[in-house]
Amino acid sequence: MKRSVLTFSLLIAALSSHSVSAQFPTTVIDDRNKQVTIERQPKKVAAISTFGADLLAALGMQAAGISTLNHQVSPYLGDATKNMVDLGEIHETNLEVLTQLKPDLIIGLRNYTEPFEKKFSQISPFLAYDLVTLDDSNRAITSATKALGMTEQGTELNSDFAAQLTELKTTQLKPLSVVVLWHWSDVPYAFYDHHLTVALMSALNAKNSVGRSPQPEIKKLDSAPISMEALLKLNPDVIISFKGESGPFKNHPVWQQLNAVKQGRAYQVADHYVMPHGPIARKLVLEELAYLLHPTKFKAPTELPSLAAAKPMVFSQL
Repeated sequence: MKRSVLTFSLLIAALSSHSVSAQFPTTVIDDRNKQVTIERQPKKVAAISTFGADLLAALGMQAAGISTLNHQVSPYLGDATKNMVDLGEIHETNLEVLTQLKPDLIIGLRNYTEPFEKKFSQISPFLAYDLVTLDDSNRAITSATKALGMTEQGTELNSDFAAQLTELKTTQLKPLSVVVLWHWSDVPYAFYDHHLTVALMSALNAKNSVGRSPQPEIKKLDSAPISMEALLKLNPDVIISFKGESGPFKNHPVWQQLNAVKQGRAYQVADHYVMPHGPIARKLVLEELAYLLHPTKFKAPTELPSLAAAKPMVFSQL
């Protein structure tokens, strides 16, 4: 980027210089609109999603336990996941392991934790967030850092990211069309404009070919299945794809007809693109998108672990 915003290593140092002035007990309102009281500053936090672990890492801390996606810890967090207890799949938390962990605070995604909400609250104070948009990300960071007794640090994380976005919007960049996909089995789903990863592209002069949701009042409707014929009709300049399963993408005759594939601009990315709401994830997504979309203007982010870096989409044999 033209003028570098604090790297996370520098940011952690800056944040650690702040004294924790919050008074406990403190009460936080989460996205269930529930008032959750935390009696004392949490020292052991369980993350039911990458968001909580990401936020703690950005604050120079470490979550005690983390849930997984397809039994894999998010590669973009790198060494930050070392020594974390595996809490099982994100949609099916191992409550026995969570109980044995005895966390002081649980931070999770609302849509995955709703069935177990009462059990979580019996174990420790529990915060649940709806994470789809940039506003959701900022609000959750503000709320969770208050629960951690680190309100100032949360404000700083959000203001630094806002400054990074503002700076990018002043850069002269070639317009591009992009589609962001996630794949469930053999079915591609395309994200709508309001999903955070797609929203970040606007700072890079990139337009989402899929556009707005047909039901914008339903925020959780952040994506929908897209046929290969519809994808061919859109024929974007760049394709960004995530899939949880290992191995190549299932081939289809349409793939080889797409400009993005022909030009080598169809990329497979890691799960922080579909769960980009933590302060580290959103920063890495923004910086790697800048590089993928405008490689002559930006460099690949140096803080992104190699296992999480984008790579060309590979297709199975027909």
